[in-house]
Amino acid sequence: MDPVDDSLRAVEKHLENNPDDASAWNAKGVFLAQKREFGEAIRCLDRALSLQPDLTSAHANRGRVLLALGPEKASEALQSFESALNQTPDDIDILRDKAAALHALGRTEDELSCYRRMSELAAHEWGVWIRIGDIELELGKFDLAITSYNKAIEIKDDLVPAFVRRAIALAMVERWNDAIKSAETATKLDPENSEAWLIRGDVHLKAGKHKSAMKALKKASELDPEDATVENTMGMVSYKDGKLKEAVKHLRRALIRKKNYPAAMRNLGFVLMELEDWEEAAKAFSGYTLLVKNDPDMFDAKATAYARLDDFCTAEEAWERARKLYKKAGNVAEVERVIALGRAARINCSKQKKADKEHREREKSQRRFSDRHELRKKKKRRKK
Repeated sequence: MDPVDDSLRAVEKHLENNPDDASAWNAKGVFLAQKREFGEAIRCLDRALSLQPDLTSAHANRGRVLLALGPEKASEALQSFESALNQTPDDIDILRDKAAALHALGRTEDELSCYRRMSELAAHEWGVWIRIGDIELELGKFDLAITSYNKAIEIKDDLVPAFVRRAIALAMVERWNDAIKSAETATKLDPENSEAWLIRGDVHLKAGKHKSAMKALKKASELDPEDATVENTMGMVSYKDGKLKEAVKHLRRALIRKKNYPAAMRNLGFVLMELEDWEEAAKAFSGYTLLVKNDPDMFDAKATAYARLDDFCTAEEAWERARKLYKKAGNVAEVERVIALGRAARINCSKQKKADKEHREREKSQRRFSDRHELRKKKKRRKK
């Protein structure tokens, strides 16, 4: 017999004789949530709170059930966690739940503040410091992220994720030697960790150590042959080494592994431009701009590729899109540049349309002449 079912029956029996027991309704809500009967669980928790509005555990459990229903319920869940924290502001578990709700809502700075409060209450928890570092890394606060990862490593010195992400943060502030050491430590601690080898390769690439980068990336590829990120990074190593055709091979492999992979499309497009393969470059940029619609540089590159193919109408459209995006970003110099290019493309587009129209008219005229000629021939044959 399922122990949750046993517990549920016991609390229901208790409620038959004690219908105003808020704690029992709270317990029933928890058991129902464990059985994934979330709607009924919420109703039980609401009943508990109607009986005892300051029942902290019921507020917290209600928030947890709402989060389990999906991110669309995160705002309501946050309200429940706030109500619980009004009663017990230093409850680390509820603070963790609040942080999860804030994360679901995309309120990154507030999530960071929540974790910093947790770090004050539980400075010995390495997981808290890793999460703080991850958020700081995401926000571009690289020096702060390095400090947070260091604190996590001080608590537990074999944390591979902390060494990996610290390597990323160190690379972002161009502390190449420290970044390489951190990445190498990660691969020594966990030689089968493909992500660690990938970051080790990426850090070596950024440090200009291409041979070491490719060696690490090959190891990452052996461990995870389906990782498109590895092939993309290998493509960039080949590009930096001037091996453009080899770079194209790696980037195409990345797109086989992950069809809609913007970074690989972008890199492939630029490498193909250097190879003056304008048709394939145009395809790569078109694929990218279907996925990423707010990158003016890529619309500019797309326009350039189509202009080199003498497709000035498509080029004009792409430069117009780039103009709008550069204007939105306040980049006046780029706006003026693409306006001039777009104007030239528009003139050529008009010429192309006129030439195409004249060509169609000539073909139409020739068809009419041919039809009349064939009609005369048929009439002659009939007379004979």
